[in-house]
Formats: sequence, C-alpha cells, structure tokens
Amino acid sequence: MIQKKSGATYKLMVLMDLSKASETALKNTIALSKAIDGSIEVFHVKAPTDVVKSENQLSAIRVIHEDKRNTKSKLEKLISTTSDLEGVPIEYKMSYGNIKSTIKNHIDKIKPDIVVLGKEKPKLINFLSDDLIGFLLNETDCHLFITGDNNTLYTNKDISLGIYGNLAEANEHDMIDSLKKLTTQRIKHFSVRGAQEESQKEKIKEGNEISYVFSEGSNAIDGLATYIEKTRTQLLCITKKQSNDNLFQSGTWASVKPLLRKLKIPILILR
Repeated sequence: MIQKKSGATYKLMVLMDLSKASETALKNTIALSKAIDGSIEVFHVKAPTDVVKSENQLSAIRVIHEDKRNTKSKLEKLISTTSDLEGVPIEYKMSYGNIKSTIKNHIDKIKPDIVVLGKEKPKLINFLSDDLIGFLLNETDCHLFITGDNNTLYTNKDISLGIYGNLAEANEHDMIDSLKKLTTQRIKHFSVRGAQEESQKEKIKEGNEISYVFSEGSNAIDGLATYIEKTRTQLLCITKKQSNDNLFQSGTWASVKPLLRKLKIPILILR
C-alpha cells in the first residue's frame, strides 16, 4: 500500500457503493487529485435494512458482521490494487446507518473540500442516486465532483475544459488555475442569457477562452447539453454564482438537475 499523503492542498471524499459507477468515480478522483494536489478517502455506507432481512436481533447482528467482513475485504482489495497501480495513497472508512445522515455526519467530521460520487443511470433511489446528489447540494457546502457514465477523466492528457456560470468567480478558484495548466486548448465558457441576446453565439474572449451564449427558454438546457457534447468538453465546472444567468439562479438541486441528467461527462460544482 502506498504511504499516506500529507500536506495535500485539497481533501477529496469518495462515496463508494462498489458499483461500476463508483469505481469510475474513484478513477476520476485519482485523476483530479493528481491535477489539484489532493488526498483521497473512500467512504462506504450501507443502510442496515439493505442487509438485515430477519427481525431476530441475534440473527441481524450476525448478518451485519458477516456483511461488514465481506464488504471490507472487497473494499481493501479494490483500494489496494488501485492505489498501487496509480501510485496514489487512498484511505477508507465504512459505516452502517441511515445513508444521508451518516454521510452528512462524516462530512461534518472530516470536512472534505470535495465530495465525489458516480452518477447512476436513472432508476430506483439508491446510494448514488439523484436523491443523494440533491441532498449534498442543498445540505452541505462542499464542492461536488459528479462523474459521468463510464467516462474516465485523463488529466495527464490535453483535456478539454468547460465552465458554466460566472467566469470571474471561476477564475478565482485555485482548482480552476490548476486545471487550466493541463490544457493547451481554449477554455469553453457556456452561459444562458435573455432572449434578446443571440443564441449559440461564439466569440473569442480574452486570452485562451471561447464563449458560447444561449438564449433563455424551454430548450436552453437541451441546446446547452448538445453544444457541450459537440465541443467535446471532457470536464465541466459549474460555479455557484451565475451572474445574470437565469438558468441556475437558485443554486439548488432542482435548478441543476436537468443538465446533470443530460450530460455524461464529469462535472465539478464549485460552491
């Protein structure tokens, strides 16, 4: 196992349920941590009701102990293999309890800068569901890194970086500065403005940036998502402050959910 990394600039906490989406999240976390100088902790939490099917207390305790042993073995194997392969130290913790409250308590305890989770395909509510993403956005102040469906971020390559929201605010984040150093491509700035402004307007801004402006309306999300894909953006950063942009004005989960559901690429929401 790689030795623990000390003095890292950022602390990243990865929510993992051992699904394929969470494994992709771990790979993307490693890539991001290398780019911004971050340390990584994996956190696995499971609701007892998902494990225990019997009302007998002794039987329930035995089942939880067995599940804990099996889950710990799987986590250690995955983390050890990944850590050695990538040359990155990874810690882990696991717990049983109510999913949301247990995660919130752990966030309050270790105070991560970024919480990472994979995005499952729409289905019943589970550990890494839309419902949990909304909870984290509305109830915590952490940055959120939401990874796409089987889309792995390679920060050792010339990445295509996009920014949605207030560009001045984004440029104040040290993380953005670190990510900009990983690309020679123009940074794409996406925004939605009033109907009086031209839709899908493209112009070169100061330095190495291109701006794409969309007209506000019922099809704004579709147009924005399509253009993000068309420009082959590999990582989209969304700022909390949206300036004159009305699309995500509330800054809540309800306002960002439509875009997150349409995009398959990793998304970093800056708070």
